[in-house]
Amino acid sequence: MTPENDLPIYEPDEQATYTLDMVAEITGVSSQTILHYQEEGLLPSSHLNDETVRTLRRIDHLQGELGCNESGLRLILNLMDEVERLREELRARR
Repeated sequence: MTPENDLPIYEPDEQATYTLDMVAEITGVSSQTILHYQEEGLLPSSHLNDETVRTLRRIDHLQGELGCNESGLRLILNLMDEVERLREELRARR
């Protein structure tokens, strides 16, 4: 777990994809841990992009500040995805 002040600054780019090493550097999460999260289904296994970076930072916060285990992370991340899907659905109705 790396304090946010020690993380490199990066500007999100919705079209960008990153290498494993780049995501590890941006987030402060080791490449091995990122691969583990992909194997466990906490991260998409294909494209490493800004959504991956956001999810890794959420995971880091949830584990570091709240002590969540992988089952808790999976539940919380699924709920957050559902909330975002519902928000998008509401926006589309307007």
